[in-house]
Amino acid sequence: MKIKFDANVSPKIVRAVRALEADSSIEIGSVHEDYQAGIADPDWMFKFSKAGGDAMISGDHNILQKPENLIAYIESGLVSIWPSPGWPDLKRFGQAALVIRWWITTKQRILTSQKGDRWRLPMNWTPGVEKFTPIKDPRFDGLAGA
Repeated sequence: MKIKFDANVSPKIVRAVRALEADSSIEIGSVHEDYQAGIADPDWMFKFSKAGGDAMISGDHNILQKPENLIAYIESGLVSIWPSPGWPDLKRFGQAALVIRWWITTKQRILTSQKGDRWRLPMNWTPGVEKFTPIKDPRFDGLAGA
């Protein structure tokens, strides 16, 4: 499985997850490490998807501010995980703790998802795959429940 963290997640968090991941079949990458600075999200996402990428994890809690961007994420076919609105308030150590605490469950959510599914990472300390909430496709579902 290939997972890429976007430019809104600190490379230090990505390195921590990579260091803790024991499954050698999981390839963990970072936009910071793998693409030039300032690359547009749809550009790297479609490249990553074409190269066999399965999922992306974002640090952009405001994805629904521009629903047209969400459409590109859906069309890339990548399963995407998005943080809840309280993400920026956690700062470095809180963000790292949340990502690491939820890592096993995040992998399960990715494995049980369909291509293009979008999920909101909960802001609580007790992981459960059923706690992820879907992010709606603005073309068909509006933004209700997102």
